[in-house]
Amino acid sequence: MRRAVLIVLFVLLLAGCGGEKVVSPTGPVKGTLPTAAKGDAAAGKKVFVDTGCGSCHTFAPAGASGMIGPNLDEVLKGKSADFIKESIVNPNAEIAPGFQPDVMPPGYGSQLTSKQIADLVAFLQQAT
Repeated sequence: MRRAVLIVLFVLLLAGCGGEKVVSPTGPVKGTLPTAAKGDAAAGKKVFVDTGCGSCHTFAPAGASGMIGPNLDEVLKGKSADFIKESIVNPNAEIAPGFQPDVMPPGYGSQLTSKQIADLVAFLQQAT
C-alpha cells in the first residue's frame, strides 16, 4: 500500500512538471553591463556652482578660484570619468599630494542624485 501511495505521489509530481509556458529571461544579455548615465556638462556646471565646489577648488571652466582643495584644472588632467566619480562619492579614496584626508565632505554620494553626479563628472572632464 505504501508503495502505491509513493507511486501516485511521484506521478502527480511529474504531472505538475512541464506543460507550463516557457519563460525567457528579460534582463541584460549575458556578458553586458548596463551603461552609465551620460552626463550633461552644462547641468554639471550648475551642480558645481550650487553645491559650492568653487569655494574650495580652482576650476577655470567654472570661473572658480578656491584654494582649500586641489586645483581641479591640474589634478584631473588625464583622469577617467570613473576616477572623477570616485573622487566625488568617496573623496578619501585617493588624496591629492599636499592635501589631508577628510577635508572634502564625504556626503556628496548620498546628497546628489546619480544624474547630478553624472552631470558633474561630465563638467569636470573638461579638465582632462
